Amino acid sequence: MPMADFAERMGVSLGTLGRLERGEPGVSLGAFAMALLVLGELRRLDELLDVSRDDTGLLLDISALPQRIRRPGPLGG
Repeated sequence: MPMADFAERMGVSLGTLGRLERGEPGVSLGAFAMALLVLGELRRLDELLDVSRDDTGLLLDISALPQRIRRPGPLGG
């Protein structure tokens, strides 16, 4: 499909489509979602947003946990 047609179906400019293809961070999630919709791959958005598949995020969460948990002493402190 020509880029102009693809951009039109997405409802974005050719410039936005080019930035999306290059992976530039300023492109909206909405533009990305529309690209997936036009391609018939919208279900993949669920996969990308599934936090249980985010290994990096899970490792960061684990590293933020306290390293040692102390039990209160006999006097409560």
